[in-house]
Amino acid sequence: MLTGVIVSLVAVLLLVFLLVYKKEMIIKMFMLNVSAPANEFSQQLEQTADSIIRRLEDESAQLELLLEEAEAKIGILSQQVEYANKIIEQLMELENRPNSDNYRQESRTESVSHVPEPTPAMELAPPADDIAELLDDNKLDKEPVNIEKHRLIIAMADQGYTITEIAKATGVGKGEITLLLQLNKK
Repeated sequence: MLTGVIVSLVAVLLLVFLLVYKKEMIIKMFMLNVSAPANEFSQQLEQTADSIIRRLEDESAQLELLLEEAEAKIGILSQQVEYANKIIEQLMELENRPNSDNYRQESRTESVSHVPEPTPAMELAPPADDIAELLDDNKLDKEPVNIEKHRLIIAMADQGYTITEIAKATGVGKGEITLLLQLNKK
């Protein structure tokens, strides 16, 4: 009977040893199988994050360039608006002077000669020769101003439409709309 108990005890010990050994082996296998995909997933996340960061950096650099360009163009447009305002003031002065044709012709050439030469930033402004042509009464009569379209642009701006929306609706360029709205503010 003692041998039966000893054999049973050895069998139980052997069974416990096998369970403990197998348990460690099963845990190791499970951990290896779980950790490998987790590591792979982690690496994929890092690669995706790196590529997203690079794309964001590229896009932010591109946006910074666009902002710099926009600021430069705004500066140019501001100078052109100032230049146009000076011309408008001179035209208003011409209209307020006496009606003598000789006096008008002389005053036009004088006022054009007093207009400052455009700076390099104002390269889109019309040259003084074109201004003299515009001042010719016959030339002004031949080029009708689309007042209805200008009124529509101003009305749309008053209603809160953006310059882009107004440009699409009217077929007028954004620069012309901006200039018209800036001139209309005063």
